[in-house]
Amino acid sequence: MFKFIKSMSWFIKKNWYRYILVVFFGLLLTLLNLLPAKIIANLTNGIENNNLTNDYLIYNVLIPFILTIIGIYIIATTKRFCQNRLTTTLYYALHQRYMESILNQDATFFEKYQAGDLLTRALGDINTVKFSGGNRLLNIFIEAMTVLTTFIAMCILNLKLAIFCFLPLTVIFFANYYLRAKVKRNWKLVREKNSLMGNVVLESITNVRTIRAFSKEEENLNKNLSYSNEAFIVEKNNLKINVIFQPLFQTIVAVSMIICYGYGAYLYSNGEISSISLLIQFAMYLALFQNPLTNIGNMLNNFYQSLISADRLNEVYDSKSRIEETKGKLIEGEINSIEFKNFSFHYENDSFDSVYNINLKINKGQTIGIVGKTGSGKSTLIRQLVRQMPTEYGGIYINDKLIEEYQKEDIRRHISYVPQEHILFSRSVKENVALGKIGATDDEIEKAITLVDFKKDIPYLSDGLDTIVGEYGVTLSGGQKQRLAMARAFLKNTDVLILDDSLSAVDGETEANIINSIKEFRSNKTNIIVAHRLSAVIHADKIIVLANGEIIESGTHNELLELKGWYYEQFISQQMTSHGGDDNE
Repeated sequence: MFKFIKSMSWFIKKNWYRYILVVFFGLLLTLLNLLPAKIIANLTNGIENNNLTNDYLIYNVLIPFILTIIGIYIIATTKRFCQNRLTTTLYYALHQRYMESILNQDATFFEKYQAGDLLTRALGDINTVKFSGGNRLLNIFIEAMTVLTTFIAMCILNLKLAIFCFLPLTVIFFANYYLRAKVKRNWKLVREKNSLMGNVVLESITNVRTIRAFSKEEENLNKNLSYSNEAFIVEKNNLKINVIFQPLFQTIVAVSMIICYGYGAYLYSNGEISSISLLIQFAMYLALFQNPLTNIGNMLNNFYQSLISADRLNEVYDSKSRIEETKGKLIEGEINSIEFKNFSFHYENDSFDSVYNINLKINKGQTIGIVGKTGSGKSTLIRQLVRQMPTEYGGIYINDKLIEEYQKEDIRRHISYVPQEHILFSRSVKENVALGKIGATDDEIEKAITLVDFKKDIPYLSDGLDTIVGEYGVTLSGGQKQRLAMARAFLKNTDVLILDDSLSAVDGETEANIINSIKEFRSNKTNIIVAHRLSAVIHADKIIVLANGEIIESGTHNELLELKGWYYEQFISQQMTSHGGDDNE
């Protein structure tokens, strides 16, 4: 429990007053719940002593009973309101912290954690922690105080009877101690199996068209059923604990009640309990005492589960991006120059450099083409500019200052990056384009669409710009998705535009129209074009050829042809075919 509280300290420190309010009203409610037993004892005492007059009933039974009921209702309602408010606040804070943690991670984080696993943590584990941090944690404490307060009241009435009734109930504590390790172990398996199942389900939904294309529906269904069955088995084993031990708790409570009446009657007959009303009051205290004790047992069982969920969330919260965010400078004005100096980079699990000893300077207004074989390091190189990966060897300079000196968010505001994986959201065409600029006008959106030669496609869409493109743009062709992704970048209109093989799925005519748009619309801005089809970079001011992460050729289109190297051979090969390759890096 203390480990859980420590992991929640970031929230408790900010909302300590909410916890104190809930505890205060919870303890007040505990004291009020003792009063009905006293009122019933007064009624029984009046009957025993033949003193049950109207005034006695009104002032010793009716009025105290009404006031107690009103008080319990007001305090219980206030406590529930405060506790629900706390739980809702915690739920929001957990989600906010989770999303902030994910959005601040670099590319290596997403190589370690799969999307389905992260989604399972966001939905299942956050929900579990929310209940424990907002409800169970406080309820366990309040129920414990109820047990203590009620036990003290029982001891005041009769110490001997209180001890005898309490002895069987201690078994609940020992049972919970035994259960703790078993519950945590089982719940960890439950969450792991649910994460695996989430990954498989997400993959099936995302790749449903590929599955159908290869007639793998039955195979995929069996795979989903297999993972679902594994999750079902571990969940069933976890539920067995409750099935076995819940009746045990109820049996122990029943034993205590039998002792109360049996031994209590014996003490009454021996004169150690002075009246029947006192025995009834004691029995009512015991009933009030037993429920919280059973509840503690059940809540502790659930609380042990939440410890595993908290650990799973903390894995994400505690993951630190290898790209250190600094309170660095903002870029003054525009990006006038970008320079790689002796720059090298290798992925965490690789033993070789993906890019090696790169020296390249790009000035404002230049268009740079980057070409090379698949896997030559083209995407790895340009992704360094948007700080998706940590800089390791050598340096990258923006306006003659190291890139690490700037805030990474400010760098991204000055750069438009269109990746190979052109992601669209399940919104309209217009909304997908408008993501490039907050508050973009219709005229600006239309201009961006025109620049990427998408206007000719609009008449063929069912609802024009208001056509919903479906999840991941499923209703559009590859070329249409690429052009919408580029339209966002044109709409953003930043100092630097990076197209990472973003013309691979368009035809030659459309490619030429987009290249002309870049020449005219971005003639005074920096453009970096990664491509396999050399026709996309012929117009570039400078073209570099990468092989095994190194620059092996550099120059203009004509200069590279004169070298008669890789570029020349690739150009001749592509000229002899009707279209270039569509390989993605």
